[in-house]
Amino acid sequence: MSGNARVLTGLLERRALEAAFGELAEITETDRQAQQAAEIARHGDAALPVFVALLDTADPQLRGGLGQVARQLDRNQIVATLRGVAQSSSSTAQARLTALTILDRFLKEPVDEALLTGLGDADAVARQSLSELTYAMANDPSSVIEYLNQLAEQPPEVVGMILAALPQMPPDPHLVTLLRMFAQGANPRVARNALDQLSRIRTVDAAMALASLALTLPPHLAPLAERGLRKLRLSGVPAPLPTEIQWHVLLSPVDGTGAQLAWFIGTPVNDGRHRLLSILIRDPEGIVACSGSPDTSDVELPTLPALGQMYTVPQPSDAPPITLLRVPFEVGCQAVQEALAWHWDTGTVPPVEYRLLNPLIWMNGQPAQESSVAVEGAACTPYQTAALLDHPAFASWYWQAPGPIHIAQRLGPRHDPAARTARIAELARAHFGPGIVASYQRRLRRMSSWLSLAAQPEAAALAAAAAAGLAAGPPDTSPFLLRLIGIGLDIAFISGFGRADLRHSTAKE
Repeated sequence: MSGNARVLTGLLERRALEAAFGELAEITETDRQAQQAAEIARHGDAALPVFVALLDTADPQLRGGLGQVARQLDRNQIVATLRGVAQSSSSTAQARLTALTILDRFLKEPVDEALLTGLGDADAVARQSLSELTYAMANDPSSVIEYLNQLAEQPPEVVGMILAALPQMPPDPHLVTLLRMFAQGANPRVARNALDQLSRIRTVDAAMALASLALTLPPHLAPLAERGLRKLRLSGVPAPLPTEIQWHVLLSPVDGTGAQLAWFIGTPVNDGRHRLLSILIRDPEGIVACSGSPDTSDVELPTLPALGQMYTVPQPSDAPPITLLRVPFEVGCQAVQEALAWHWDTGTVPPVEYRLLNPLIWMNGQPAQESSVAVEGAACTPYQTAALLDHPAFASWYWQAPGPIHIAQRLGPRHDPAARTARIAELARAHFGPGIVASYQRRLRRMSSWLSLAAQPEAAALAAAAAAGLAAGPPDTSPFLLRLIGIGLDIAFISGFGRADLRHSTAKE
């Protein structure tokens, strides 16, 4: 091919690429955008000059498309190209910002000090980052989760830059959400900064954020949220009007791992939309998972039982169904706040999904009244409390540490009952320290409340007695704990040897 022909071919390819990038900037559907980016990336090196020329853009839609293309080009080459643009004094400030955004958001490359120094305007980077966030949240509010996950991988000073840039941004409810999530993070200094900024934003959105934070922050921060809310009200910001909501709260029993599931289903009066929040609690970790939506359709909701009635959720394959009990809204809120207290005691924070979604239940402020179901322990023997483990609600309660199968194999399928009894006592002493015993006491008290609400007063009283009995002596003297371990060994024996091998291995606990 002659030189002129090569030049002509190159020009035609460049024009085709420019048209392809122009089409990319107009696509809003994620799948179509990724497909178009893949078509562009097939041009390889030829796409780079057009790609670089388009970095000088303030259009978030085009930046997103460029990020999709960058993901599909040769990684080493595109990273080097973008770093070069970010550091070059001949690049415009806008091109540098776009290059840094793609490196950080799409390629997960660290924005190190050298790149920021090359940019020369760190505040501009932060403002650009926040503009990207508000654009993304307008299409998908949960995109703030990815944003925070990326921030967690950056040096601490990057979060400081973001906080410093926030007051310079135009008012935006999505930035209020970001501040609300900062206030619930692990860094106390960042949390206080976020609360202070929220108290200066004279909008109803900021007031609503502070109202919900007052109920979900630890004791050393909640008063700051309350103070900030009072400050806004004194400055003329109207108090958020409470939304009248009909609540259905479904609560599972505590299972053998200490886990309890709470479903909050709220239907605002005169509004067909439903808010749904699912929170998984596990003792002693606290809130371990959360999901939900502020706008759930009727077809997505279960058939809701009456107060005090059960609802069964089928599970896939051979897993047993989940039983849920309809309880008062205040009871569900109390279960969540108890789990939050475990986070405060251990210095941990709830999952980021909970930090985003919790206003679904806290937005109206404190529940109308605190609800506590106190059950007195029954007058029974310790061995009667051990029999509680035969109750269907305790079907999953057994010692579930990783050791039982190994211990069962060492004992053998036809072991001496005395050896088994001695081994169980040894396991109680070794594995049930004060923290574990305290956790089981809390679990039993929660089960006592659940059984009481389920109109099973005898079982509720036995659970309360079992909780009290755990404090009566060392773990190896507790019939409840010894039987809990024994059931775990039985399951391990069945898993390791089968039922036929166990016919001669009956044991007294």
